[in-house]
Amino acid sequence: MPQAEMTAIKGGRLIDGTGARPVENATVLIEGSRIAAVGREIEIPAAAKVIDAAGMTVMPGLIDAHLHFFGAKSDKMEARLFRPKELSLIKSIGDARALLEAGFTTAKCCGGTNALYLKRAAAEGTLTGLPRIVAAGYFLSQTFGHGDIHYFPIDCVDARTSRHGIDTLICDGVPECIKATRYALRQDADFIKVMATGGVLSPKDRPADVQFNLDEIRAIVDTAAQAGKFVTAHCQNSPGARNALLGGVKTLDHGNETSDEIIELAKERGAVFVSSLAISRVIVEHGESAGMAPWAVEKAKAQEELMIGSLQRIRRAGAALAAGTDYIGSPLMPLGGNAIELEHLTRYCGFTPLEAIVAATRNGAMACFLGEQTGTVEAGKLADLIVVEGDPLADIAILQKAGQIKMVMLEGKIEVNRDLR
Repeated sequence: MPQAEMTAIKGGRLIDGTGARPVENATVLIEGSRIAAVGREIEIPAAAKVIDAAGMTVMPGLIDAHLHFFGAKSDKMEARLFRPKELSLIKSIGDARALLEAGFTTAKCCGGTNALYLKRAAAEGTLTGLPRIVAAGYFLSQTFGHGDIHYFPIDCVDARTSRHGIDTLICDGVPECIKATRYALRQDADFIKVMATGGVLSPKDRPADVQFNLDEIRAIVDTAAQAGKFVTAHCQNSPGARNALLGGVKTLDHGNETSDEIIELAKERGAVFVSSLAISRVIVEHGESAGMAPWAVEKAKAQEELMIGSLQRIRRAGAALAAGTDYIGSPLMPLGGNAIELEHLTRYCGFTPLEAIVAATRNGAMACFLGEQTGTVEAGKLADLIVVEGDPLADIAILQKAGQIKMVMLEGKIEVNRDLR
């Protein structure tokens, strides 16, 4: 077999994503798609291509652990619902490329079938320049749940029967939950997304509502596990989080109202929380002027303080938290601007810049069920790396400036190079 190409990124400040302090003048040696060695005293083979990162920061590629490839052109819900699905899919190609250009090497799409096609097109080589996509595809919602689109008649809200491009599977009771899970898996889901509570961007239910019974959640988790898959839950209150955790769910997303009891239960069960401050902030600050429904803006305002308090408690307790934005590619929530979540974690929730980076690297990989493969700069892991001009520990906001992301490497292949040699 031909020998794999070797690349050495030399002389940079290394932030490895584990939470360890930075290492100055470090070398990262890459062989093929994986990291071969990391450290200060690494012998560089003569055949290796050497990239000079002196004065720059080398770190894992960023991970958004909760977004949606909706390909949205508007922030008005009704405009998104009635836009042709094909146009949304086409726009989502550019959205995915913008993520990679901004240093995001992995994106977890927590609902939306566009992601299934983006992932498959990248795998067959039809599309290039996309991040690694981990996709749920269809949402699972109970009737009168957060994924039940209340604008529509009841016979139009399930993807299996609707002509409206709906991405929801409605299921009630254990047999229906099992069948919906199998349907999502058949459509190439990497994980199952379940709505365990009510939410903000749905008109009739409330974030305080508990959705799905424990036996229904257990049925979904057990069915997914039979295919080696995990379950992520939309979760905005503690009773819903308890059901999700007891049912075997592995990630709890949003966490607007999370008690100390739930945090300890999540730690016991190895679950990961996922933040979504970015969407909350834009709805509160700009939702009304963007034409979002007044009820959505009011619910977001009521929930934001709860979310910030929950994230602060999660941090103090030392529970695993991954960074997500819930961005959808709309004008208010552009894909590519996702590193704003790291700034929000530091500004509102007391995270240090290093803790925020861990949330968007190591913990993000855990939330994508890829913790053994990526998320940190360690020997044996996939070479998903970025080289940043400047020091994000001194100014976390520089990660929002695509021009300062000088290089993006995905599985050892340089996908973006802004004059780095």
